[in-house]
Amino acid sequence: MRTAVLLVAMLVLPACASAPRVPATAETIASLARERQIVAVHYHALGTPGPLHNGARLVHGSVTMAAPTGWIKDRFVQSLEARLGLQQIRNVPEPRFAYLERERAAPDARALKRTFERGLVFDFYSPWQYLPAAGGRLYRASEIQVRLLRLDDLSLLWADSCSFDAGHLPPPPLFLRLESVEKLYTPAALGRASGCADVLVARLLGDPER
Repeated sequence: MRTAVLLVAMLVLPACASAPRVPATAETIASLARERQIVAVHYHALGTPGPLHNGARLVHGSVTMAAPTGWIKDRFVQSLEARLGLQQIRNVPEPRFAYLERERAAPDARALKRTFERGLVFDFYSPWQYLPAAGGRLYRASEIQVRLLRLDDLSLLWADSCSFDAGHLPPPPLFLRLESVEKLYTPAALGRASGCADVLVARLLGDPER
């Protein structure tokens, strides 16, 4: 019952609020080694960079974007496979659909069940935020939220989040829709994002807080 309540909470959680933290149990960690199908997905993390002006003047002063969820997911999967000796994690490179900002909710777990049917799924997502068109600092720290879901009964086995300071970012392209939000981040920012992924792995496995 408690798990079901937590799952419902995740599905209606406002993106601007901190995600509930659900620690993983020893049984959950053990199930990672037994499960034949484990999938890792992330969600489209880029808004619409342009057009930002109408040919005469600037219309919008910022670009809608989010954290580099794909980058963090990749680092997380690599680290988790190395720590537990797993070989069955399917890391899906293509982002899933772009959920609407106005819904301000976590992605619907039922859509994952329709796609993958069974097994375990890690899904990574982040709230929208804004980068000034002239470059600079994001309006808030980059936050990444991750869940581990069992698709058979849509139970929430683990949930956590981490954040990092992206620092100063260069001006984004005004008219080009990038296929990857990672291209808007500097190497230093992506290095801090990798550290964020390491924190998530440590929390999943119950390592002492660093």
